[in-house]
Amino acid sequence: MDEDELIAPSPPTMTAEELVIRSRILLGELKEFENFLGTKSRRQRELGSVELRQFRNSIIAEGKSLQKLTDADPTSEKTVHTLRSSNLPFYEAVWGAAKRSTGLVAFNKRFYWEEAASSVGTVVNRKESHEALRETKRRNVLVDIVSQGGLEWIKVSTVTETRLLFDMAKAGWEELSDPDEDYGGDEGYGDDGVPSTTGNGDELSLVKLAEELSRAAKATRIQYKHPQIRFVLPKIAPGITPEIDALIANIKATGAQVECGSSLVTNDASVPAIGDVAQNLLVDPFASFSSTLNIDCTILLALVSDLSHGEITLEPRFHRAIVRQIELEKQEKLLPELLFPAMGARELVCTREAYKRMREIVELIGTSTEKERTSLLMGGDLEKPRKVLVNEFQGLSEYEVPRDWNLPIKVVESDTAAKKTLPPSAEIVAQNLSEINQSVFLFGWASGWTTISSNRTVAKLIENIVEEHREMGPDIWLCPTARSLVGKEKNRKP
Repeated sequence: MDEDELIAPSPPTMTAEELVIRSRILLGELKEFENFLGTKSRRQRELGSVELRQFRNSIIAEGKSLQKLTDADPTSEKTVHTLRSSNLPFYEAVWGAAKRSTGLVAFNKRFYWEEAASSVGTVVNRKESHEALRETKRRNVLVDIVSQGGLEWIKVSTVTETRLLFDMAKAGWEELSDPDEDYGGDEGYGDDGVPSTTGNGDELSLVKLAEELSRAAKATRIQYKHPQIRFVLPKIAPGITPEIDALIANIKATGAQVECGSSLVTNDASVPAIGDVAQNLLVDPFASFSSTLNIDCTILLALVSDLSHGEITLEPRFHRAIVRQIELEKQEKLLPELLFPAMGARELVCTREAYKRMREIVELIGTSTEKERTSLLMGGDLEKPRKVLVNEFQGLSEYEVPRDWNLPIKVVESDTAAKKTLPPSAEIVAQNLSEINQSVFLFGWASGWTTISSNRTVAKLIENIVEEHREMGPDIWLCPTARSLVGKEKNRKP
C-alpha cells in the first residue's frame, strides 16, 4: 500500500458543479464585506482597511479550475483526484475562522525574523563557523489571517488526522514529540532560505510551523506587544488519538492556542453570516482604550475651537494654517467622526499643567464662544451637573453632542511618585520632552490610562525610544488631525 492509499480522503460527496456554487457563495460573501467597507467614511475605511486581494484572487482561480471540471468526465481518475485535492475547503475554513475573529487586518501575509546563518546550514570549517556566527539569514512565514488589529495571527490547516498520523510515522515521532527540538534545518525551505509553504501549509509539520510562527511573532511588536498565535484545525478531534493529543500539546508548548473540531467548517449552520458579523470584523481603534482617558492640551484646544463646531466663513486675517484646517473640517468632521467616538462615555481627565496651558491660550487669543466652551468643558461652574453642561455645550455647536459625554473634564495632579515605577526608557523620554509634555505623557504612562493627543512629534519620539529598548510603552492614541483656535491673527504663528 503506497502513501496515496494511506492518506487518500474518502470519495468526494460534491460534484464539480456543486463546488463551483460553493466558490461563488464564498466570493459573494467577500463582495458583501467589501461593499460594507465601502459604506464607511474615508477615515473608517482607512482604519478598517483589510488586505483581501490575494485571498480573493486565490478563490477566483480555484473557481475557474473547478469550472473547467464541469465539462470533464466525473468518473475519470484525473477529475476525481482534482476534486479531492481542491483548495476550496481550505479557503472556506479560512473565511469561517476570519468571521469568528475581530479587527481583521489581512489575509495571506508574510512576517519575517532574523536567524543566525549557522543554525540554517552545515558549517564546513572553523573559519566558516566564525564568519557564520556574525551573519544572519532572513526567514519568513505565512500567516493566513491577521486579526485583532494585528495582535492575533491565525493559521488554518485542513489536514486530516489520517494524514497527520502518516506523516508522524514517516518522519519518526521522536523528532516531532520534543517541544524543545531545534527546527532550524533546511527541510521545507526553498533555495532562497524561506519557507516553501503553499496552500494550507501541510507540507511542513504543524509543530515546525508553530515554532516558526513563534519566532516571527517574537520579532514583531504591535502596540509594544507580540502577536498571539492561534491554530485552527477543523478536521482534528482531540481526546481520541494519543499521538494527535501529543502533537497538539507540542503546538501549545510554543505558546500558540489551538482550536479543533468540525464546528469551524464554513458550511456548518453555526457559522455566522457575513451580514451578522461585518461590524465586528472592522478594526476598532478605541477597543483597547482605558476606562479613563488622559486628554492632552492639543485635544483640549480642539474641543473648544470654533473650527470644530460648524462652518466658518473665511476671512483675510486667517493664518494659512487656519485656512487649511477649515478645508480639512469640510472633508472630515473632527468631533462627530473622531473625538466623540474616541471619548464615548469614558471619564476624562487632564493634568493641571495641560489645563493651565490651555487656559492661557484661550484667554490670550480665544473668541467669546471658544471661551464659553472652555468654561463648560472644564466645569467653570461647579454647580452645574453633567446634563446641563452637555446641553449648554450643544447650544454652542452645529454638531450633535453625545448625551453621555462625560463633562466636565477633571483636572488632576501628575503623580511624581508613580513615574518612578516606569521602565528605564522613561528617563530618556523625559529628557527629550518639555515640562508640559512630561506632565501629560509620563502621567498617562504611569497611570496606565490612554492618552489622547494630536502631537505626532512627541508620540513618535516616545514610540521610537521605547521600541529601541524593547520595553512596554504608554498607550497613546494619536488623533490624525489637529485644530487651532480660530482667534489666531494672520501673522501669528500657528
